[in-house]
Amino acid sequence: MVDRNKVGAAMSDAEIDAFLREQGTGVLSLADGDEAYAVPVSFGYEEGRVLFGFYTFGTESQKRVYSEATERACLAVYDATDRTDWTSVLAFGPITELDMDAWDEVGERISENAWTPDLSGVGERRLSVAGYELAIDEVTGFHGVSRPDR
Repeated sequence: MVDRNKVGAAMSDAEIDAFLREQGTGVLSLADGDEAYAVPVSFGYEEGRVLFGFYTFGTESQKRVYSEATERACLAVYDATDRTDWTSVLAFGPITELDMDAWDEVGERISENAWTPDLSGVGERRLSVAGYELAIDEVTGFHGVSRPDR
């Protein structure tokens, strides 16, 4: 049975900003024409942009191909404790590869709140990383709330 006293509420810009700063993982949706590609990502955030490091193995990279083809990406970031305690933010905008000169800043932002996987098991495979920026041009956020009985 659905409890009609439980609803979701829109988040303020300040709440969205704080949520993105405290999270570090999400799902980045890219597209090439009518083909979609979703990638779990770890990210760094500062107001107006999200920074990623895309790890690639070998010379071919689906992430790079789809990133280049995508005009407007969507990053979904969420946290759900239970049916009424949840938060969801969607950030939209163009995604671009950053120059290697920007890596110091990218690394700094990513290390502030991103989760970094242990890649020690990769072994002898060729691993490279490229920095990307999602310039946020639209963002929405909702969270679960309880309201008093009416």
